[in-house]
Amino acid sequence: MFKKLYSYRFEFFFITQIAVLFGSLFIRGEIFEKSIGPIFFLLNLIAGIILISKRKDFFWFFLVLLIASSTIFAFAQANGGMPLFTSYMQFGIYFAFYLAVTYEIIKQVWQSTMVDKKVIYGMVSGFISLGLIGFFICMSIELANPESFQGGLLHQQGTLPNTLTEQLMYFSFITMMTIGYGDILPVTPIAQKASILIGLIGQFYLVVITAVVVGKFINQKSAKNES
Repeated sequence: MFKKLYSYRFEFFFITQIAVLFGSLFIRGEIFEKSIGPIFFLLNLIAGIILISKRKDFFWFFLVLLIASSTIFAFAQANGGMPLFTSYMQFGIYFAFYLAVTYEIIKQVWQSTMVDKKVIYGMVSGFISLGLIGFFICMSIELANPESFQGGLLHQQGTLPNTLTEQLMYFSFITMMTIGYGDILPVTPIAQKASILIGLIGQFYLVVITAVVVGKFINQKSAKNES
């Protein structure tokens, strides 16, 4: 089964990433935050397992993460909520997952000999994964040093559920894409350095990985034209 799914690994991972990022646009409110969103994350974990299924060391690591995350989700559903400690555990699981899967995606894209739509999906998924890593970095900083980020809707954390995660997710991607609206500001030294790191990671990815893929595609087209 994994062999059949492996050929669609990048597509499956990309689709589940899009569901995680934009699912709240179509399913709003508490239902998404407590039930649908975590399911999308679990599907993304499953997609990650398929993506690394040929790496036995990563496979068992991801499988443990999936079991732990599923257990926490089931516990939260049974008890009508998630205690702070288990929330931190879930946060750590996703952080470890995206660090490992981003490395594997970049490696597979880098080592690909043929550039097709699967590689393009992989390249885009790698960029999205870096944005999620940036989010986890920002979230870690905010949890350790509250009010390291200010502006936007962050002042409504007490009245709007999940405001912090949505705002820091937004900040991470806006920073990585160097759009920089300036509505959310890093106000502590560690938050400012993290913002620089996120911006640099995004630019390095676009400059290096995208250039490698484009170069392979040009060579591929040249070889076809010559033959």
